[in-house]
Amino acid sequence: MEITREIATKVRDVVDAGLSNGLGTPEPGKMCVEAAVCYALGLPHGDDPACVAPSLRRLKIGLNDRAWSSPRARAKGLRRLAVAQLGSAGVLDEQEFRRRVVDMTIRKAVPVGLRAAARVNPQFADRLKAAALRCEQEGTGEACEYARQEAHYAAASAYAAADAAASAYAAAAAAYAYAAAAAASAYADDAAASAYAAYAAAYAAYAAYAAADASRDAVLSEYAEWVVQTLIDMKAPGCQWLDLVPLELAS
Repeated sequence: MEITREIATKVRDVVDAGLSNGLGTPEPGKMCVEAAVCYALGLPHGDDPACVAPSLRRLKIGLNDRAWSSPRARAKGLRRLAVAQLGSAGVLDEQEFRRRVVDMTIRKAVPVGLRAAARVNPQFADRLKAAALRCEQEGTGEACEYARQEAHYAAASAYAAADAAASAYAAAAAAYAYAAAAAASAYADDAAASAYAAYAAAYAAYAAYAAADASRDAVLSEYAEWVVQTLIDMKAPGCQWLDLVPLELAS
């Protein structure tokens, strides 16, 4: 199916009605992001529009089903990615896309969780910041595994000291780093597992970053925009319609 500006506009408008957690029902405001695309294209209700590359589709579904504060916040955070993904099936180099998503997750997303944990855990702040810096510089599974160990140690120590806040943040950062490490190791063997682990790492960020709904939306929106920028760099066809959805991250 050729993706036209008219179709991209319809996708935007259906998404802007709100997005549900899970597949939902075929009514604007009550569907997940991929079901909204199917609806806009006149396809049967489902979450597998044929115009979207499989790895990108899976990542989108995963981001859709995270703990956004509301259907409106979910739609606001995912509207640009909903348009950018259009027409990617059979065009996007999925192996390169997965490689870039994993690299981006390790270098940019994981340090968010680690530095958030450092802010509430001053005893281990230097170690957590060092682990974040290593992830930024190396972008490897080994760097993530090191970060996970450091965050796990910080969490265990805070727990032993009865510092619930520091323990929770550090534990979230450990899970975050672990998910990205899983993405890196799964990359060569399983495309779906790679994409899944990458977005799982993004989801873990909200717990490490802040408990407030607004902050959670901001973290998830930022990750979605990083994926959009990856698609722009790869010249994904849907990106030609991004003028329909100006950049406006949740705050």
